[in-house]
Amino acid sequence: MFSAAVVASPLHNPSRLATYVSEFTANIRDIPFRGVLTEPSELEGVAAVVLVATGGTEHIILETVRRSKLRYVLLVYHDFENSLPAVMEVTPALRKYGKVELAHLNSMRNLAEYLATASRAASKLLGSRLLVFGSPSPWLVYSSGSDDIIRSVLGVEVEYVDMKDLYSEYDRASGELAENQERLERLASVGQIEVEHISKSLRLYQALSKIAREREARAVSVRCFDLIKDIKLAGCLAVSLLLDDLLVAGCEADIPTAATTLILKELSGRPPWVANVASVGRGRVELAHCTIATSITQSFTLTTHFESGLPVAVSGRVREGSEATVAKYDPKRNLIRAARGMVVEGAPRYSARCRTQVTLEVPERFSEVLMGDPLGVHVVVSFTDVLKPLEFLAKMLGVDAEIYE
Repeated sequence: MFSAAVVASPLHNPSRLATYVSEFTANIRDIPFRGVLTEPSELEGVAAVVLVATGGTEHIILETVRRSKLRYVLLVYHDFENSLPAVMEVTPALRKYGKVELAHLNSMRNLAEYLATASRAASKLLGSRLLVFGSPSPWLVYSSGSDDIIRSVLGVEVEYVDMKDLYSEYDRASGELAENQERLERLASVGQIEVEHISKSLRLYQALSKIAREREARAVSVRCFDLIKDIKLAGCLAVSLLLDDLLVAGCEADIPTAATTLILKELSGRPPWVANVASVGRGRVELAHCTIATSITQSFTLTTHFESGLPVAVSGRVREGSEATVAKYDPKRNLIRAARGMVVEGAPRYSARCRTQVTLEVPERFSEVLMGDPLGVHVVVSFTDVLKPLEFLAKMLGVDAEIYE
């Protein structure tokens, strides 16, 4: 998704050019380097970082970007060889092709890590499959109907699976669960849920996992309240276990939220958490949901699902002081909104909320926008700081970004 190149005039001084190229390539080791261009060429991917090593290269840059159909270009300059004058001339001409930004060569060390992380995430998103079991829950009156945008912008294919297919696989799942016996015993020791209900959750987990593997999906989202109605089981524990396997799993067949979860997972390499916004104060957001990946909790217990009172939900405790990135992608506006946060309360406090409850300290402006211009019922939290890579990923994909630090 991301390429790197150096552009130089045919009249360049070879020894000085070698110095600039060496410094540049030392900081872009995870980005494919396409060499030194002294004439227009074509770069792979939708984004590029280009060191403008010398002046007299404006036409090379402009034609290369045009041929390559790049959505985003980071032009890197230095203080000599008429590098910056060339950048100043070509930048306004490039804007008609996509997003253009400038960076000094001295800043590449920090930027390269963000660029590489964003590039890897973009590559993984491209061609990913999101399985939606059932259809979006009826209360998702805004958060639905954007499959084509998610496909065209993120490269994620949305595929629907009939709930009957899931139930058939659930019925076929082994009642013995031999391969999950150790997991069953560990889960049975946490909380007051009967082993029978945990066993049913493991069967559901097996069914979802098998269908996802067979269809080569990187993400699933389930119309989970149908599970409550049809098999008298909340899907929260099954979703939690899938997330622990680093398969993105979401609730309520909320497709934009599942896409956001996939984005944050690919950026961080860890399971994100999907949550309802329960309360918002100045610089403070209280979140709650009935599932969370157990691998990102400090501790957890198994309990009942908040709305239905049925098993099995996950009440997790998140380590206070943990850094966080909270985000939401809205395909209808082609906008991703994200903020840096910190966990200030990580344990459940209220019986009248979903079972996992976390309070984040966030920038005041973010809390104001969250209430003044909401993007739907759910937000997604990564308990890592991926704000800068997320910002670069948005630029690569041509997504508008609102970033709050």
